[in-house]
Amino acid sequence: MAKFDFIRLKTDFLPRCGPVQIALLLLSALSFIASFSAVVQWGFYHAELTAAGQWWRPFTAWFTQRDGLHWLINQWGVLVMLLLLPARLTRLQSLGFVVVWLYSSLCLLHSSYQAYVGLSGVLYGWLVLSAYYSPYYSRFVKAVFVAILLVKVLLENQFIFGLSWQSQTVTQLLQGPVAYRSHWWGISSGLVYLFLLALLHWFTGRSRRAPL
Repeated sequence: MAKFDFIRLKTDFLPRCGPVQIALLLLSALSFIASFSAVVQWGFYHAELTAAGQWWRPFTAWFTQRDGLHWLINQWGVLVMLLLLPARLTRLQSLGFVVVWLYSSLCLLHSSYQAYVGLSGVLYGWLVLSAYYSPYYSRFVKAVFVAILLVKVLLENQFIFGLSWQSQTVTQLLQGPVAYRSHWWGISSGLVYLFLLALLHWFTGRSRRAPL
């Protein structure tokens, strides 16, 4: 009986394996490679080097990791995305991930941060998109998941009546400060994109229902 259940579980998961999952695995592998010091030195964000002409740094900083431990900590988000996303996405859905990355990169470029490295900033926006796109869970479950992420980020940035919650465990593991504002850039851009996408669907549906 246990063997049958295992086979059924494995079979149920197979339809999820497609271009999206392959892209996520490649992202995970790329960020692991980018945790080696030589790649980190080339790709991490550095305000002075960016101003000196190394324009790519705000865009590559998200994919570089401080070290192997930093990479491992960020894999929780990639794993959740693997569980949430279907095998394929539409072009508009895929565009959302690019928008979050570009918006967060521009925010980083115009921020007060002198240096930055790590996937977690864009990861929060990508998780919001992944939850919205997921066909595997109810709207209630997805709404609760997004609400938890949002409250966490708001507390990290002291946006709720000045209340603060910041994980000292992660800070100790990384042996350095966490750039919590980058989490806000990611999640806010993801939410705004979903709002615009919902508006587009609403207007499209309304125009189709309009009498000729």
